[in-house]
Amino acid sequence: MLPFMSGDLTNILRSLMEKFVKPSVMMSATNTLKLLKVDHEEQDNHVDVNKVKVGFATERALVEHVKNSGAERLRLEFRQNCKLFLVKMVSKLFEKAPVKYPLVRSLSVLDPRVLLKNKELSSQKLTTVPRLLVETARLEEKCCDDVLREFGQFFDTSLMLASDSFHKFTPQSDRLDEFYHGLLANKAEFRHLWEVVQLALILSHGQASVERGFSVNKEVMVENLKEHSLIAQRVIHDHVLIIGGLHNVGYSKELFLSASAARQKYHMYLDEERRQKQDQQKALKRKTLMEEVSEMKAKKKRMEEDVRVLMKSADGNAEKAEATGKLSLISKSNGLRRAANEKQRNLKTLEQKLTEKMKELNDAL
Repeated sequence: MLPFMSGDLTNILRSLMEKFVKPSVMMSATNTLKLLKVDHEEQDNHVDVNKVKVGFATERALVEHVKNSGAERLRLEFRQNCKLFLVKMVSKLFEKAPVKYPLVRSLSVLDPRVLLKNKELSSQKLTTVPRLLVETARLEEKCCDDVLREFGQFFDTSLMLASDSFHKFTPQSDRLDEFYHGLLANKAEFRHLWEVVQLALILSHGQASVERGFSVNKEVMVENLKEHSLIAQRVIHDHVLIIGGLHNVGYSKELFLSASAARQKYHMYLDEERRQKQDQQKALKRKTLMEEVSEMKAKKKRMEEDVRVLMKSADGNAEKAEATGKLSLISKSNGLRRAANEKQRNLKTLEQKLTEKMKELNDAL
């Protein structure tokens, strides 16, 4: 539907803007790009509030209401509110409508009714499409010249020979992919052009099918439903849709055998779940033990370094005491040795614990 989007949205925007924008301003908007540049919020571009088009039936009902009630002020307020509504609606369309993107406007060239009108304008639009595809890395730059050359050949030969089919094309009943497949596919002279047309025709394929799948999931989901059960139900649901209903389900021998073994498969699944849970617990235990062993080794290394530093300081103080004869240095040296001995005892205790943890880790492995 993307090749028709630009024309349809342009018609919608023009129809809405003509209700409140001056005709002189609208006459200058000869194409989609110029229409998008019209400042529809500028008051100078608006018609008088009495000339705002609200529709034939609404206009008639409004005249009858004023005639019966005589509330001329309400009529003006109603027209003013209608204009405000139209301005807001057009602003939202300008903001959200994809017609503002060059690719959407250029892909209107694939509309057979547009393609027939003007070769020069069609070539200009087609030039934009490969350029944008190259910028998004969907097409190689070296193919662009081939695409334009093949398009000129297609327009001069195939288009003229099949002009009746282009004139008779109706979006309501004809498929655009089938239309161009019959004209371009499996023809070597239009190989590059067909690749671009294929890329263009799949751009508008959105996420509707995925969102429908989420809706189906929401309908079948119940409390405590496992992932495998949900997948199985979706597979069955999709298969029934493909074959055209429950009455077309084929009851084969393999299906009966699979159904009869369902209980056995269920118990096998439970056993597998238990094994996986046990393996996870073992892996978690191994990970915890390895972290504890690593931490204890690091602590052991720090304590060994502390013992070495204390003993070195004690020896240094003892040598100074011997050289100077100061008793305070002897006392300090002895205190450092006692601290080193205490660290040494703690280190031995830590080594015993580390040995036990290493044995426990080996058993777990």
